[in-house]
Amino acid sequence: MKVVVIGAGNVGFTSAEALSKVHDVLIVEKDALRAENAKALLNASVLHEDGSNPKVIEAAIKRIDADIIVSAVPDDSHNLFICLMAKQIKPTIRTVACLRDPDFTVKTSKEGSEGVDLLISPELITAEKIERLALLENAIAFDHIPGMGVDLAVFKIEEGHDLVGKVVLEADLPPDCNIISITRGDNVILNTETAEIHAGDRIRVVGSPESISSFNRTVGVKKEAKEFVILGASVVGVETARRLARSGKKKIVKIIEIDEELSRNAARELPDVAVVNADFIDLSILRSENVQRADAVIAVSSKDERNLLACIAGLRFGTKKIISRYSNQEYEEIFRYTGIESIIGYRRVIQNEISKNLLLDRGAILSVEGDKEYLFSVTVDERSVLLENRPGDINMPDGIRIAALRRGEDTIYPRMNTVFKRGDKVLLFTHMVNPVKLSKLFGQSTPLEL
Repeated sequence: MKVVVIGAGNVGFTSAEALSKVHDVLIVEKDALRAENAKALLNASVLHEDGSNPKVIEAAIKRIDADIIVSAVPDDSHNLFICLMAKQIKPTIRTVACLRDPDFTVKTSKEGSEGVDLLISPELITAEKIERLALLENAIAFDHIPGMGVDLAVFKIEEGHDLVGKVVLEADLPPDCNIISITRGDNVILNTETAEIHAGDRIRVVGSPESISSFNRTVGVKKEAKEFVILGASVVGVETARRLARSGKKKIVKIIEIDEELSRNAARELPDVAVVNADFIDLSILRSENVQRADAVIAVSSKDERNLLACIAGLRFGTKKIISRYSNQEYEEIFRYTGIESIIGYRRVIQNEISKNLLLDRGAILSVEGDKEYLFSVTVDERSVLLENRPGDINMPDGIRIAALRRGEDTIYPRMNTVFKRGDKVLLFTHMVNPVKLSKLFGQSTPLEL
């Protein structure tokens, strides 16, 4: 397909980077430096123009006969306007608006409002991920795959957890889920059924939202997560606080923010949340606000270095769970080096959201943890070795695990007696896989990143 991306800032550049590996992409950017940067680094055409100008929008769409337009300029109102104009110019075009402020969320075409077909908000997606991580006491990573109707979570098994010492095949696990890998130190175990679970293991589970919550309880919950401290009244911070405060049972939610205006706005928007106007990297402030008692400390300011310092302080205070976002890719390794495991990268959120919504039906890649583990889908056809076979009948290359499959409206978690049918969309997890062997196995081209 052919795609126009309006804007080459952080969101636009990352979107174009993901899309250009599969589709023909034309980027429209009015800033000369950003336009040159995109031209030099991406496999895409670049038009140095103002993408909010209706004549420029029309020229870009007609230039490549675009099938999709992704509007990712900094102004949310401009993104909505660009999508509306694109529909007038070419009614069949698929429109995607990238939004930062939740107040600009509008109904999409699926909800009966013509103009925008898909809304992508990295801030809201990050808040959703953080909420699930905070409420799943044993989870250290979380994602959602809408095209397959499944959630993906990584659970850390601590000493004393109920699953320690049990063999996966014999454990009483929820039915609508599948353990697809166990990470033990530097080793990744994909043949999980016969593996005994050890303290320190990181278990990756794919399943329905209900089964993921059930698996969390199966691991063992000593104390339900009820008290949360959010550091930073950013869009993500406010939305996370709103979600946690309304997540059912009574929760104690507090925001600490140094900026007085942001604090005032947060207090006005969130009557059920305590807002403290103070500097959260001041140890005396963190101590006085009892962060050591919190079930989760969540660092979501717009400054990576402040989030990092606050997380290190949380480790010092012995906080049970620490979650942080980061914008600069270089900070990922720094966070992991300090021992912070639940981190959410802005760039990865954008890449994965573009893949899940615009590329998944074409075998798109969803980056999991690191650059050597991926989830992607293949469709069973007459060339596939899966057709009319069971998992045990197939000689899988090293590094591949079948996670789930979609058959019509049903999601199936394959067992040894599952027979694959023509048209099944199969979700695969891969770890350091050989792409040539993968291509031969499924009779399809493998995703480019592999």
